Amino acid sequence: MEEDFDACIIGAGPGGLSALSSLIEPYSADQLSQDQVTRAGQGYGFQKRRDLKICVIDPDPWMKAWHKRFKALDIQWLRSPAGAHPDLFDMRSLLAYAVTNGRTDELLESGAVNQQLRSLGEAHTGLWHLPSNRLFEDFCKDLTKRLPHTFVRGTAAAVTGSDGDFTVTLADGRDLRARNVVLALGVPGPPRVPPAFADLPKHLMFHSDFELGSRMKELRGNKQVLVIGGGLTAVQAAQLALKNGCLVTLCSRRELNTRHFDVSQTWFDRRQANRHHYNFFEQSLDCRLKHIKEARGGGSVPPMYMKELRDAEANGMIELKCVEAKVESIFSDSVQVRLGSEVKCFDLVVNACGHAPDCQKLPLVGQLLRDYPVEVVGGFPVVSQDLQWGSFKKLFVIGALASLQVGPDAGNLMGLRRAVHIVANVLGLREWLKDTKSVLGNIRGNRYAALGDSDSDSGSESCSEPGSDESGGSKSRRNLEEASTEASSEGLGPRSPSKA
Repeated sequence: MEEDFDACIIGAGPGGLSALSSLIEPYSADQLSQDQVTRAGQGYGFQKRRDLKICVIDPDPWMKAWHKRFKALDIQWLRSPAGAHPDLFDMRSLLAYAVTNGRTDELLESGAVNQQLRSLGEAHTGLWHLPSNRLFEDFCKDLTKRLPHTFVRGTAAAVTGSDGDFTVTLADGRDLRARNVVLALGVPGPPRVPPAFADLPKHLMFHSDFELGSRMKELRGNKQVLVIGGGLTAVQAAQLALKNGCLVTLCSRRELNTRHFDVSQTWFDRRQANRHHYNFFEQSLDCRLKHIKEARGGGSVPPMYMKELRDAEANGMIELKCVEAKVESIFSDSVQVRLGSEVKCFDLVVNACGHAPDCQKLPLVGQLLRDYPVEVVGGFPVVSQDLQWGSFKKLFVIGALASLQVGPDAGNLMGLRRAVHIVANVLGLREWLKDTKSVLGNIRGNRYAALGDSDSDSGSESCSEPGSDESGGSKSRRNLEEASTEASSEGLGPRSPSKA
């Protein structure tokens, strides 16, 4: 027998948890003034939407892939700041969790607060600190227990049907029915393999994310290890191999780029973030793709990792190469690689070049593309401005797959927060906050309000083509209030708060 749900979230990673929080919470405290929060609590009676029937589908328990990747690389600290997490109710909730549980020693000063950012209030409240992996895991585990939902173990193989009446078919043949579906699938495609290493046998090379990092345990003993890649994962893999006694060479095609976060800090600065997003949305899809690549810069390394790496190099513990690596000869138990003018023999090669955006290689997305085609640009599906798939109004895409509509940070925790805010708003779950008769009065209701905390000047990029296509450009932007009204007529629907 089919089970019926108001909403089905496919994916139990940070994106899925963020989506669950956005559907359950009646509003986000960090987007309101203190007075508004007080009145909202009084008007809403502090009641959350516990009557919604929501399921989360994943073959593994909550956050398992995240946990395994972090454990495999022995990662102690998150790269994202403490304000970036899946609890949509309050940006400060991770900090509050640390304080409440006496774990403030698990918040590391990131060094990201420069002179320009020092005037921001959050610079002095710990929101720029980095949480430990253990603190973040426990916080997320606590959140999954507090948010009511049904967890379904299985792999989603197909999504079919129509708005308000979707069928999610699992690989084992089970069917679930849902009025709304959110895809939170994580990586946007298969591992990227440099052409020069494509023919290397599996016993001599593995991708850093192969089976969620399960082969990292091979980095032991006195092996000669080559790590290829120019981002944080490459550095973490090199440091792990070094710690386990390997002789390590880290090779990247370009000089390692030092940056606190995977995109510029200005994307985190609420005074500038809206300008970045306005500029991004004004561009054509091809220019957005170019913008994404430029903003991410092919990978970067936080200062604290870079210092450790340079210290190890200075002490002769690791060799850093900035050249194009090419395979010269392959033997049964080793591979000979040319690194510029030098040729070295390695027992093992770790490919840490990330994932290539190619949504068609993801089975579920491939099914959707066949049955309900949408344009694909640069390996990313072109979803609507409200993150909807094709003509559907109740099938949403978040995470890295939504990069063309969310921005270069779509796959990280801050980008996920923005994306699920959009989903909640489009479904009308927070429509009562914009009701002129509500306890809050009339709150600004355009879509960009979901993208940041304050207004800032808009601008345009040289590649910009405003209004050039239906998926982007200012001419196609609808007022969020209009979109929410349209969607909420048949969606999850808001419930007006009782009057205080």
